[in-house]
Amino acid sequence: MEGSEEEKAYAYSLLQDATVYAYAFFKNKDGDPFRLYPYQDIIANDTHKRIIFAAANQIGKSVTLCIMALHFALNNPGKTVLLTSRGLEQAKDLLREIRRLLRSGSIEYKSQLGDSDNKTELYFKHFEQVEYEGKVEERELQQSRIIVCPATESILGYPVDLALPDELAFYERGRYFFFQMLQPRTYTTKGRIVAFSNPNGQQGVYWELWNSDQFHRYSFNFLDCPTNTQEEYDALQRQLTIEEFDSTVNSIFTSPQGGFISLKEREAMQEERPNMLPVMITKPVSIFFDFGKAYDRTVRTIGVSVGEGEDIGVQVYEMLEYPQGTGYNEIVDDLKELITQIGMENISVIGWDNSGVGKAIQDFIEQVKLLGISCEPVEFSLQNKSRIYTTFKFLIERNLMKGNGVKVPFVTECDKQLGRLRFKKSTRGYLQVHHAEERDRDDYCDSLAGLCSIIVYPETVPVTVKRF
Repeated sequence: MEGSEEEKAYAYSLLQDATVYAYAFFKNKDGDPFRLYPYQDIIANDTHKRIIFAAANQIGKSVTLCIMALHFALNNPGKTVLLTSRGLEQAKDLLREIRRLLRSGSIEYKSQLGDSDNKTELYFKHFEQVEYEGKVEERELQQSRIIVCPATESILGYPVDLALPDELAFYERGRYFFFQMLQPRTYTTKGRIVAFSNPNGQQGVYWELWNSDQFHRYSFNFLDCPTNTQEEYDALQRQLTIEEFDSTVNSIFTSPQGGFISLKEREAMQEERPNMLPVMITKPVSIFFDFGKAYDRTVRTIGVSVGEGEDIGVQVYEMLEYPQGTGYNEIVDDLKELITQIGMENISVIGWDNSGVGKAIQDFIEQVKLLGISCEPVEFSLQNKSRIYTTFKFLIERNLMKGNGVKVPFVTECDKQLGRLRFKKSTRGYLQVHHAEERDRDDYCDSLAGLCSIIVYPETVPVTVKRF
């Protein structure tokens, strides 16, 4: 290398940057110098002790892992890098990519099988120049190594300076592997762990680590890779289920039992606008109450239909949450004031969840009847709730298909409740919608779903009493 000693030292110091090192010594599959994307550069050069990287498929997370392994091993004599995968075939893929990179840089190494047939160890010689009796001699240092293997007990017994578990979210017995086998390999060495994976829902060790304050977190989706296009993204969205799309394209952690509404759907559904009735009512509104019981609060939702026929949707004007413990009489008085304000002719129908509210609601019905307004007491039984929420979900998904879906003003508590909804199928095939945890509330959700049902399919509303 030409230049002064200071210039040479500076040039060598640049090689401590994994991105610079990859560009200097490795080539991509087209034979050009290997360029890491900006998001790959950020992760490859983060020196934090614990890093977790959630990413979409096909944006280069595995090759980033390989570059990190090689850069560390080739620059640190006597150190051990451990790459693990969820299975033998995935381990072979990692090994092939590492060997391809080494060939592209004409870097010599020694390969041998470990103490099992499914483990491969790559060894790298290191030398340093020392001056002895006026002469510069080359002295061999301790070899570094990269171990590549599936996530099994075969990793036991190795001290590890850099652990790189690939697709950790999908390991069998992932928590046991991470805390009982992988992490202990770094206790003596004080080594680093950088975990890579697609999200696999809000479950397992990867979700646990994602929420740990010990980890630097990174998340990149399909469109963060400059070679991917919006058209490809849109095509995948039409092709995949919500859970598949969130995991492999959007890099989002969804519920293991099925998040009822994805983050993207919530974003498309909610709008930054006032949560209130407009000054001028141009068409009759529908009103739905989800009455509070022991823990929930009463929520009153008001909206109108948009579009018509098969393209009918729902525009929600206002969602009003009453304080916990608010009595029915106070709610009825508030309703009477609303009717006086906007005019009885501007109310199409009033509905409510009639499950478990008792005699007090019968008085509510009688008072509304006297005003000459149509009433729809809706029974939220398992079968009826399945139908109601199926309609609600249909409208939510239609927001993403540029049709008339359901639009609501953004309310923080509503967004939180929507994000905590989960679903599963009952033994009889009904859709069971429930909270992620027992303490979660769903009063906003039930009120919105009920409103959509009486607007979109009024003729099939599962009422428990005759219409008035």
